[in-house]
Amino acid sequence: MDSFSNMKLPRVLFILIFLCLFLCSCSEDPIRIGFSGSLKGKYSDLGVQGRNGVTLAVEDINRNGGINGRKLELLIRDDENTSEGAVKADRELIKAGVSVIFGHMTSSQSLAAIKEIKENEVIFISPTTSTNLIQGINDNFFRVIPTLTNLSQSLAEYAVKTLGKKRVAVLWDRSNKPFAEPYKDTFVEFFTKNGGKIVGEVDFSSYSGPVDWKTIMDKLKKLNPDSIIAVTAARDLAVFAQHSKLDKTGWTILSSMWGYTKELIQTGGKSVEGVIFSVHFAEDISNHDYENFKQSFIARFGWPPNFAAAFGYESVMVFAEAVKRNDGSTKGLAKVLPSITFKKSIVGPFRIDEFGDVEGTKHIVEVRNGTFVSVSRGKK
Repeated sequence: MDSFSNMKLPRVLFILIFLCLFLCSCSEDPIRIGFSGSLKGKYSDLGVQGRNGVTLAVEDINRNGGINGRKLELLIRDDENTSEGAVKADRELIKAGVSVIFGHMTSSQSLAAIKEIKENEVIFISPTTSTNLIQGINDNFFRVIPTLTNLSQSLAEYAVKTLGKKRVAVLWDRSNKPFAEPYKDTFVEFFTKNGGKIVGEVDFSSYSGPVDWKTIMDKLKKLNPDSIIAVTAARDLAVFAQHSKLDKTGWTILSSMWGYTKELIQTGGKSVEGVIFSVHFAEDISNHDYENFKQSFIARFGWPPNFAAAFGYESVMVFAEAVKRNDGSTKGLAKVLPSITFKKSIVGPFRIDEFGDVEGTKHIVEVRNGTFVSVSRGKK
């Protein structure tokens, strides 16, 4: 009997060792995550910066041991700045086994992807999608940036009450209609409610070939506005500002966060001096966490971050917090994410509500001497 037991002992030990090694290897499997945004072409500024912010967050988390001991594995796809590209990119990421997709960076692509995400357990955390068309809905879509409504309202009120503007013309790019249309509609509502007049609007599509700026300028000048609300990407906003400067229109140009990137200043130069934005994140309102992030970002990528990079970084931190609260599991995160609150972060305090939307502060920012300067800070 003793002899038999002695013969069995090595086998038992071998089995136990094998099971331990197997369980350890399972627990150390990386958490596969995805990023999807526009990464090539003249409208890729948000996508590239968002990707870099996500990448830096992943590297920081992995350097500190991962999430509950599991490293993150980041897969990146280009959504080609089209609805079809967004769905294709998401399908590839889902097939590859990601548990979350960080993206998309514009509202049009996010709306196209919502149906794809609903059919899977994968959650979608967008750094910069702010359309109000998907606000207040229970689904797998979450975001770390507040919706456009409050920003557009505050910009309209600032134009009337602080700048004394009376006659505004609207210029908007219908290629990102889910964002641009509700943004300009909200602006119009509150500008007129506060005593201003909308003298007309001009739209164009940046997806339909070269923009006919001469025709646009002719139409706007006939409206005789004292200011323009331009809901466009940074590159088009810069070109519009250049035409306005050359034609000596004297217009005050107001714009959305869509155009609030370094590419505006790099492309527009002195022509964009005086352009005014209402934003949820102002680069010159620094905190210790943001300054550390900024220096790390510059060291890693060679240029400063914009708001898309900051919100991209924070979106990964939200995911990491949700997984920790879920005992390391990536299953059922849609029930964990609501109510997550960050009292401090690189973009300031925020809380995710039961619908995956967030509230944040508002700042009025103006381009001065080639940089973004806050002129009104921290209003909710």
